[in-house]
Amino acid sequence: MMDTERIKEALLSLGFKLSDRGSYWQTNAVFRNGNNSTAIQIYKDKGIWKDYVEDTPWSPFSRLIEITLGTNDKNEIAKYTGESKDDFYENKKESAPKLDIEETYDESMLDRLLPHYKYYNNKDISTTNLKALKGGLASSGQLNKRFIFPIYNENGQIHGFSGRDMVNSGSDNRPKWKHIGRKKNWVYPLYTDSKTLKSIEEKESVIIVESIGDLLSLRENGHYNSLVSFGLDISSKLATSLVSMTLKNIIIAFNNDEKSKENRGAEACFKNFLKLLGIFSPSRIKICLPLKNDFGDMNKEEFSKWEAKLENCINSDQLPKIKDACEKLRDSRKIKASLIKKIKLIK
Repeated sequence: MMDTERIKEALLSLGFKLSDRGSYWQTNAVFRNGNNSTAIQIYKDKGIWKDYVEDTPWSPFSRLIEITLGTNDKNEIAKYTGESKDDFYENKKESAPKLDIEETYDESMLDRLLPHYKYYNNKDISTTNLKALKGGLASSGQLNKRFIFPIYNENGQIHGFSGRDMVNSGSDNRPKWKHIGRKKNWVYPLYTDSKTLKSIEEKESVIIVESIGDLLSLRENGHYNSLVSFGLDISSKLATSLVSMTLKNIIIAFNNDEKSKENRGAEACFKNFLKLLGIFSPSRIKICLPLKNDFGDMNKEEFSKWEAKLENCINSDQLPKIKDACEKLRDSRKIKASLIKKIKLIK
């Protein structure tokens, strides 16, 4: 069994930039030249890891070394794992570390948040919307100097927090967003503000976006029927919540990275389209990217143009284009096998 220091040394030597998160590290996917610093999660004690961008299962450390080196030569891989050739796959059946029952937090914690809204006010986000989401600035603790949004569950309990950095976003040691809690269980802000469910029910539609920043901009422009995926994957919990609603349209509106070499936001939209097939009919799932990189970059005029685009997306047949895009992702091996077989459901 490898120890933490050996695992860390191996990762650093292979070019992984590790961000310490206590019991685990977060890092970029070196093996595909990824620049998302939170794509990979690696537990320190055993090296068990998961790729959240590709939504892979938990895998042994030896597998991470294998795909990073691009070889299945056991002797080469053993130079990094420290395992002998004979016991190389000894840990292959190890599962992810057991997690305790989900923690909830006393609502009185929100009393410590400061009503400092200037940062978002300067971005044309109203104090009314920030208060509706019970947001405020933390001045101590794990989320110190971050603007905090509490995450509520269906029982009205706080089961997480999402904090936007107010100091130095983007640095290696200070990520823009930091989350506390199991975001795979979050359906935000469905249980935080009653306007969300009311708007979804009235419009019989929901807009799924990557981040709270996107959500705030949509709400500021009258779109309260928005939910946050907190990344590029629609969780099973979020998908299950959608099933319980009466929906004519599910609009996936992840970031539009059209100026990048790979439009990861668009690709993720198509992957999640396939993920939702079998739960919802293809004609009910729509894709409508923002006109800029994200909704926060758009002004009022651009929002009006996007709304016209949204109307067109809802009323037109997107399926031929979506099927073509999914087939291209399949051919470039960017879609896992479980999703590939769903492409035939797009008719």
